[in-house]
Amino acid sequence: MRVLALTARDFRCYENARAAFGDGLTVIMGPNGAGKTNLLEALYFGCTGRSCRTNNEREVVRFGSGTTRVVVDAVGEDGPHELSVGFEPGQPKRMRVDGANVERMLDVSDRPLVSVFLPDRLELIKGAPSLRRAHLDQFVAALWPARTAARRVYAQALAQRNALISRLGGIDRFTSVADAVESFQH
Repeated sequence: MRVLALTARDFRCYENARAAFGDGLTVIMGPNGAGKTNLLEALYFGCTGRSCRTNNEREVVRFGSGTTRVVVDAVGEDGPHELSVGFEPGQPKRMRVDGANVERMLDVSDRPLVSVFLPDRLELIKGAPSLRRAHLDQFVAALWPARTAARRVYAQALAQRNALISRLGGIDRFTSVADAVESFQH
């Protein structure tokens, strides 16, 4: 699925903005503070129903405004689609796909897949490997939503394995798997 256009009303620095995207690569350029990152965040917000920059989504509502609304026009193999997210702080988000209300954008198959890497996300490079795995897991879940359940089962098995190793006093005290099993049986 490909994004054709984005409309943002009262989102961050934008009172009312519309951006159309071409068939190929789109380059967004401008001076610092022009709103390039806000435009990318609006696109992410419209496709996922959440911000890629903050957990406090009150910050996405333009200063002096009470609500925000983002509309993403997209086209897929089955034709055009419209995704919209309306947000008023203190109220549930209003998310719609092709005119129908939805609970979560991430559960919708007819939406553009989007992944954002911002400079303030350098913890993905500098941080713990678990952060990179979690980011990659989110990306895979966006591409193949059915694999989310497999990821959950794997995480549970891994947690059980780590708890067992901790109860045994660490894996490095054993010379073989047989020693570990024998110790656990006693």
